[in-house]
Amino acid sequence: MSYGFRLFKLLRLFKTLRILRLLRYSRSFQIIINVLNKEKTALTSVCFMALGYIIVSALVMFSVEPDSFNTFFDAVYWATTALTTVGYGDIYPVTTIGRIVSMVSSVLGIAFVALPSGIITAGYMKEINEKGNLN
Repeated sequence: MSYGFRLFKLLRLFKTLRILRLLRYSRSFQIIINVLNKEKTALTSVCFMALGYIIVSALVMFSVEPDSFNTFFDAVYWATTALTTVGYGDIYPVTTIGRIVSMVSSVLGIAFVALPSGIITAGYMKEINEKGNLN
């Protein structure tokens, strides 16, 4: 990389940090921070539930599809991509039972991804109702 390109990236970083400093004056941003602080335990429990989902889903898939997943870490990788609904397609089940487990796992993954957004939205609406509107 040339020196000028590095300088340009550094200036862009400072500009981004300056914009982030302005967020502390935003009422909406303050409400979101308050919601995250108030709903910390619920969001933490959802994260632990998602982690448990990944482990259980990986264990089930690893035992159902021993030929498709060489290691348990491959099954954990698959379960993580199924949870986030990314699904790169590099590791996938090939048997019928494995595909059924995969479908159930994907549906549950969508539910686990939707839980934090529902918690944050409900907390945001509650915070707005407590403090009045944003105007």
